[in-house]
Amino acid sequence: MVSTPDGQPAQRNIAGAILAGGFMAATFDFFAAQLVYGGTASGVAKAIARGWYGDGAKAGGTTIEVVGMASHWAILLIAAAIFVFASLRFPVLRRRAWITGPLFVEEFAGHMFVIGLPIALWARAILGKT
Repeated sequence: MVSTPDGQPAQRNIAGAILAGGFMAATFDFFAAQLVYGGTASGVAKAIARGWYGDGAKAGGTTIEVVGMASHWAILLIAAAIFVFASLRFPVLRRRAWITGPLFVEEFAGHMFVIGLPIALWARAILGKT
């Protein structure tokens, strides 16, 4: 782990933890949605885009799918940023990543392991345990 002179994690490490955790969580969750709901990537992306376009997203084309996928990855990058910044204030979140990661998300059990855990483990791997 690279630190600044005052002992704080370097800015590029923070960004790396956010990007690694967020992208892995988003990718895991996207594939999990396909498996759980028996859908295609296009169908999952359109389901996400319904938040922007309503039911009309179902009939949309590539643009709708890109908006859905970009929205999904953006949401998980924000979730990773929240966890990473919270873990800078409370390092126990990284020290106990196997516990705090799954508890970070509130929905069904799958999210605990495909979203929360990868975010917490990447934060710990890149920023360290303290």
